[in-house]
Amino acid sequence: MRDRTKEIIKDGFASLVNNAAAIRGAKAGPLWLTIVMFVLSVFLPVVPIFVSNINTNGDSFLNSYSYGLERYVTKVGMDLEDELYKFGIDSEHMLTIKKDGIDVDFDAYGATKPLASYKDQVTNEYTLQLYISSAIKTADKKEVYNDISNRYYATGSDTMTEYDKNDASASYRPSYLILFKDSVFMQINKGSKAIKNSLGGDYKTIKEKDDYLAELLTVTSKEGVLVEQDITNRSYTDGVYKNFRRFLNKSYETLKIRNTFATSGIYLGIFFGLSIIMGFLMWLLTRGKNNPNNYYTPWLTMKIQGRLGLAPALITLIVGFFLTSYAPLIYIMAIGLRAMWISMKELRPVQQ
Repeated sequence: MRDRTKEIIKDGFASLVNNAAAIRGAKAGPLWLTIVMFVLSVFLPVVPIFVSNINTNGDSFLNSYSYGLERYVTKVGMDLEDELYKFGIDSEHMLTIKKDGIDVDFDAYGATKPLASYKDQVTNEYTLQLYISSAIKTADKKEVYNDISNRYYATGSDTMTEYDKNDASASYRPSYLILFKDSVFMQINKGSKAIKNSLGGDYKTIKEKDDYLAELLTVTSKEGVLVEQDITNRSYTDGVYKNFRRFLNKSYETLKIRNTFATSGIYLGIFFGLSIIMGFLMWLLTRGKNNPNNYYTPWLTMKIQGRLGLAPALITLIVGFFLTSYAPLIYIMAIGLRAMWISMKELRPVQQ
């Protein structure tokens, strides 16, 4: 191996922990290697964020607790089936609802009239309500959300009431599922407070079919034997709940891809801009007649930053998988400390 190659490799690896090596590599090292290190320093911190988003499912808000949905969803579904309802997805991936073969008028329901409800016979309170809405535009959907969120019932009854902020325990809000023509949303409430909500979803990846309600209520054992519909059978209700979560996951697939690339793209831009700013700041710090590095150009300090940023990126990559929500902060702090370190050691002016 030639001496020049050895020097390039040595400075390349040493740049992770040695500022002088980063400066030597930026000055004399190959430009392609500096560009590769810069690209990696921008992309690696995004990896934990990307992986976290791509592994998020539509039912993630239900990972820790079911909130009784195995019973509520099963009973509401069984009641709708008994009333001869069919929920389908058409060729344009829009929701269709038929009752006894006749199309249901979405406009006859909406935020003030649920299609179906589950009421606890012990507490006499609604625990889950199913709404349908023809709203398509985002603004119209927000109006539906707000209207439903403002529907309160007197504690211990199914009678609507006004919310009293001075006595929050006097009223409650049921959990609710909204089936829009093109999307779905669910919120879990406890008392008068909202505690969980779904990430939303649509029907774009759901195949055309006339009766998904029947599919929701169809449960088979591990042996492939059909389990009889019975609200008191835990195996059956758990099976319906599993089917429901599968529906939430399927409905979230389109938004998952969109949100993953949008979020990753935003942080990619932030990290790229931060690296440029750090390189520019190093150039500013070398200005002054007493600074031996005042001959540094903005292009050189950008190349130095390109090599300096790889170590913070690797730290963020590793730690970010354990603390994903803090990954951006970890990278910002790490790259800031690295820039401060080199500024105090290698780029400071000569003391008179």
